Amino acid sequence: MSGEAVLPGRRKGSSSGCPFCKNARFTLPQVGIRFRVLSGFQTGRAGVVVESPAPPPLPPTEFIAQMDGDLPDVQRRILPSEIIEPFPFAVPPEWAPPLSLQAASELDSVIVTFCEAGAEGDQWIMKWPFYYEVIRFIWHRRLPIEANELWRVLCAHGARDRFETELSDFFVKGRELLIHAFGKKPVKKKRVKPLSVV
Repeated sequence: MSGEAVLPGRRKGSSSGCPFCKNARFTLPQVGIRFRVLSGFQTGRAGVVVESPAPPPLPPTEFIAQMDGDLPDVQRRILPSEIIEPFPFAVPPEWAPPLSLQAASELDSVIVTFCEAGAEGDQWIMKWPFYYEVIRFIWHRRLPIEANELWRVLCAHGARDRFETELSDFFVKGRELLIHAFGKKPVKKKRVKPLSVV
């Protein structure tokens, strides 16, 4: 699963079945399409694309949606910064971490940044400050993810196989150091069915 031929980051994640990477390139959905939000404060909510009222016209990268559970006269704008997934939803990939959809979405963003930072031409090199942020994020959010589970996500986004032992060991030691210095052990109840809405 090294993916040497595909650029690390979003492109590699997309080819590995990452729902966030596959849907990150915004294309305006047609009226009537059902979808769910994969990023932002409304992660997990579903809705349907509705006709945009006029005036005022919306920018060509935004659309209006009627979200499930909202009153009929309450509609909201979906911005291009929000990742959406049209129905039917894909099955989570086998490498998906045992985290909620919200936590996995945020982790994906940090991992994509790390993997893309290491891409230089057709080579991939280690950019440690970006990996420090991966570890800091997991520690800060108290995510109960193990080193082998993190590695599967990293690998799916283009981290090279030769770095598996080094990255896995450094993750364990780095998180342990942060816990020793500042507390905040992982919260076991945050370990859930992969990409579930909780």
